[in-house]
Amino acid sequence: MAREETYSDSDTPDLTQFQKNRFFKGKLMTPRDMEAEQAYHAERLHTINRFLNGKGIVHGIEVQSVTETGDGLDVTLTPGLALDGNGRPIVVEQVTTKSVPMPADDSVYLFLEFTEAAMETIPVPDTEGAVADDTASNRAVESFTLTYHETEPDEVAATPDVEIPNLQSDDFTPETLRQLLAEQCEQKQWTRGTTGPAVFIGAFERTPDGSWVPIDDAPARPVVLDSEFLFSVLVDHVADTDNPHRTPVTKEPMDVPEDVDEIMDALEGLQTQVETLQDDRRSLTRYVMRKTIKDRIRFFEELADRVQEQSGQASQLARGIVDRSREDLQAVRVREEDYEDQLDALIDPLVELGDHLEPVTTEESLENYLRAVSNMQAAVEERRSLLDQVDAHDEVCEAADSLEVLLNVVPMDGN
Repeated sequence: MAREETYSDSDTPDLTQFQKNRFFKGKLMTPRDMEAEQAYHAERLHTINRFLNGKGIVHGIEVQSVTETGDGLDVTLTPGLALDGNGRPIVVEQVTTKSVPMPADDSVYLFLEFTEAAMETIPVPDTEGAVADDTASNRAVESFTLTYHETEPDEVAATPDVEIPNLQSDDFTPETLRQLLAEQCEQKQWTRGTTGPAVFIGAFERTPDGSWVPIDDAPARPVVLDSEFLFSVLVDHVADTDNPHRTPVTKEPMDVPEDVDEIMDALEGLQTQVETLQDDRRSLTRYVMRKTIKDRIRFFEELADRVQEQSGQASQLARGIVDRSREDLQAVRVREEDYEDQLDALIDPLVELGDHLEPVTTEESLENYLRAVSNMQAAVEERRSLLDQVDAHDEVCEAADSLEVLLNVVPMDGN
């Protein structure tokens, strides 16, 4: 039976409900059933990629060189990963040279397109004339083809029209900003990126001496930005209180009051500004401290569940950290000293947990966890800034979340 290609070959795939096999004793498995099993997993992955990640270069895939040959162009690509417009991964596993016909013009716009190549031709037994061919491909490798256009691509990813609220308003809070942005992005039409499955990877033009060089004003190739990168940019921006937009600032000459009354009015105005800044700083400090404690509760609660079967003692210690953190959440107010004392009291339980995790987690992941705990201890003991201590605390939570639990470990005493 021919494989159905309606999803993987469509230039504008629509949303469809996923169908999967149901297995039962005595079921006769045919090629159609096997293909349905593969299609179920592939379509789920491709749909998630399309709507969450978009289309473009994920890593690498640079055009290393473009050279003329007797009948066309040789294009050399570096290794990397891309997602096409249908959400399918395109892998260039090593430095690869592909050939394309010689363009009629002096400029060329290069694209990668997903394809499959048949492999391993094997004989097919004829069962009462049920097969048309006596051989078939036993494997198919997901690959790519290099194509080009001679005109500039017109598919440009739409920029979302997001209205940023007035951050100086009295009723502004981080939660109101989060809610507003979520509502404006709810339709998510812009996250689907450009149309068509092909991925634009670069534009080149021929110089008078016959060589091919990148076009300076060519459209930027689409890039898939991972969540960690976007989060780092957001954190860096929020933490940058010294003109984060790098806006040129010209100081205006100060008006010198002529009498004492004007001087007093100016001082009162400055005092009001200082008090407003102090209130803003207290609000932000409280939000940051509470947010990190909530993250600690979530990560260590998940860790307790993951190690329950391998080590009941480690699970109990992790839940103890969760209980302590819930108390910290109720107690923390605005004073940075309170938060610092909470982190200091947390060091010993974290170290003790690490001792009990040693037999049930991988050595590398445990080393990352203990290193993060040591860094947090140093940040607290050295009385570093609140941002440094928050950063060290978050590293501990991330390391706890990344602990790799060993399988088939005999449960330890205390389980």
